[in-house]
Amino acid sequence: MAEFNAELTTNENGTAVVAVRGELDIQTVPQLEAVVAPALEANPTRLVLDVSELRFADSSGIALWVRWAAQVDELELLRPSPLLRRVLTAMGLEQKLRMTP
Repeated sequence: MAEFNAELTTNENGTAVVAVRGELDIQTVPQLEAVVAPALEANPTRLVLDVSELRFADSSGIALWVRWAAQVDELELLRPSPLLRRVLTAMGLEQKLRMTP
């Protein structure tokens, strides 16, 4: 199984922040879903995914993010790698999945 870790925290203004590390693929998507589920149950308006330590994301991981973006007013990907940024832009997802630095 791919190396993967996700940790949910809440920042000072109450926003759910999920640190995602390693490789996100069809095998690890269920782990990420389980970590984020409690935050989504609270019906947040904003969800932040810190992907600065994410080395790989396949289409199943990206599809999960798109589903979440439909559930919250704002989904932010914090510090995506240049490669991930290019992939999401090429897919036309830069409006749906807001990327910050």
